[in-house]
Amino acid sequence: MKIQFDEKEKSIEIKDGLKTQYLLIKMMLFITFINSILFPVFILDKKQLEWLGFIWILLGLGSMIMLIYQVMTKSTSEKLNLSEISSLTEKQVFGRTRFSLKLKNGKLRDLMEMKNESDIIETKELFKNIGIKIS
Repeated sequence: MKIQFDEKEKSIEIKDGLKTQYLLIKMMLFITFINSILFPVFILDKKQLEWLGFIWILLGLGSMIMLIYQVMTKSTSEKLNLSEISSLTEKQVFGRTRFSLKLKNGKLRDLMEMKNESDIIETKELFKNIGIKIS
């Protein structure tokens, strides 16, 4: 992952391929949602519809909820103005430290590719130097 600060434009540019990853996730969730609608209607017999149809309905609801969550709370912007960034957040998930940028519009921009301690220290220093709060 490469984070570059542009002093003239007062913005940061993040190159980590997150836009492609999230696009694939959204496409798979959408395909699963459509499949969960079409499969019980056209494929299942009336006897199977009782138990297998219920599973497909739950699967469709889960994929719809996750798709809405992805669209409403995640950002994939590669170029962010400093005025759009609220803070750098750090949290532990399954024993790994995850970083994300909390934006002023309420969305999160995940920073996925920080694998070693030097990347973490370098990123924290960069955001500290440009005046973004670290929480």
